[in-house]
Amino acid sequence: MEPIGIPHHQDYLKANWEGITVEYMRSDETGDYDATFPKQTIGVALAPQERVVWRVDGGSSQTTPLMPASVFLYSSSEFVWSYREGNSECVHLTLNPQLLSRVATESSLSNHVEIEYRVLFADPTILHIAHLFKSELLNGGLAGKLFTESLTNVLAVHLLRNYSGLMTQPKLETGSLNGLMLKQLKDFIEENLALDLTIARMATVAHVSQFHFAREFKAAMGQSPHRYVTQQRIERAKMLLSVTRLSVSEVAERVGFSNQSHFTAQFRKATGTTPKAYRDSL
Repeated sequence: MEPIGIPHHQDYLKANWEGITVEYMRSDETGDYDATFPKQTIGVALAPQERVVWRVDGGSSQTTPLMPASVFLYSSSEFVWSYREGNSECVHLTLNPQLLSRVATESSLSNHVEIEYRVLFADPTILHIAHLFKSELLNGGLAGKLFTESLTNVLAVHLLRNYSGLMTQPKLETGSLNGLMLKQLKDFIEENLALDLTIARMATVAHVSQFHFAREFKAAMGQSPHRYVTQQRIERAKMLLSVTRLSVSEVAERVGFSNQSHFTAQFRKATGTTPKAYRDSL
């Protein structure tokens, strides 16, 4: 999905996560070029430009400054960059249309929605999400799939609320996770830490739509699903490191981390030490 005709990038990273494709690009090449960017994509420019030239759908060229943190919703328009004066850095976020339709349906909106075309504007929420996805690309997905899945849902809801052109706001569910349901969910998480615990899977157990799950979970537990699950995995890992002779890689697998390096990084972040040093200190 790399833009057509774009100059050589010093940095180009791309990842496909559940429901979204994320690209990070940085280049110091300047001057004239033609780069057609993917439709139905959200672009966030991280580096300022004194002067850029661009055109839309074959129209006349426009010359403007580019402020840092400018957001672009390309929608179904063909957006072409043709000149820049300085270094460029940007993040592109492309949501799966099926995910957007699902979130729209779950929030009582028409599932036939299209994000409006809009460029060169500020949106702190989109900027924050872009920075978080950029960090995940740079660190190799350290926070895990549950984190990126949560970010993707937040982005989808934000776009529907603010840029879908629909006047009706998503309806909110409140108090769906009662005491019994919350206990069943916590038990499910505890029993399945080694599995790929997705928002979809946990929402099904809780009998809550994916659209509402993260909000309801945080209201009931005081923290996000991603943070709670990671915390439980670290606590289980501590126990296994203390009372078993399983290797660090085996512990990582049993508590649901994708590999030993991912586990070690998360364990150090949570405890200030590595799994091996933790075991040696006992």
